[in-house]
Amino acid sequence: MHDPNAQEEHVMLLGEEGLRAGGQALKLGFLAGVVLRERLPSFERMLWRVCRGNVFLRQAPIDTTLEDPVTGDKVYKSVFIIFFQGEQLKTKVKKICEGFRATLYPCPETPTDRREMSIGVMTRIEDLNTVLGQTQDHRHRVLVAAAKNIKNWFVKVRKIKAIYHTLNLLNLDVTQKCLIAECWCAVSDLDKIHLALRRGHDSYRRSQHRIGSDPRPSSPCSRCCRQEHQELVCEGAQD
Repeated sequence: MHDPNAQEEHVMLLGEEGLRAGGQALKLGFLAGVVLRERLPSFERMLWRVCRGNVFLRQAPIDTTLEDPVTGDKVYKSVFIIFFQGEQLKTKVKKICEGFRATLYPCPETPTDRREMSIGVMTRIEDLNTVLGQTQDHRHRVLVAAAKNIKNWFVKVRKIKAIYHTLNLLNLDVTQKCLIAECWCAVSDLDKIHLALRRGHDSYRRSQHRIGSDPRPSSPCSRCCRQEHQELVCEGAQD
């Protein structure tokens, strides 16, 4: 029968050197990676059945959520390490990992190499955190600078949209290569309109033709009477 106490005494007699030598004689290999937490029970059963119980699996859940590189969703995963002996079992374990879409990570066999790899990974993580922090600070400065001018930008955009909306109401004269606007206005506002056209002419140094037509009967001010009465007068003027 197997006696656990005898095995413990055997381990104590061998010491670390004996255990290390025994491990080299067995030539145990291992694979490490992560898999979705909900797939872990099926993953473990498949390993046990295909490998006929000749593998040793240890797993631990990852507390923080990870981002799926394909879908971008937040998922829960578990980290695992599988010990086996022989290349045939290694091939079977890799195929099972591919079938369950588990992500395998390279892990050195010697403790020294693993320690160096761990130090390198921690260094890269610190560098990435530094870059992310600097990027966030730069983004904050850009947004703060943009927030100071956001109101002015809104006003400019509204003015530009109003100008293009007005231009869409104009008619294009192909022969004269100009835009023609037809509208009517109050007589009291003619001087303001002429002044605005004169300013535009002086700014762009282009000729403009202002052709008048018969004046409308009336143009009541909305401050003097109600809006309904003004609309009634305008409808009568159009008739």
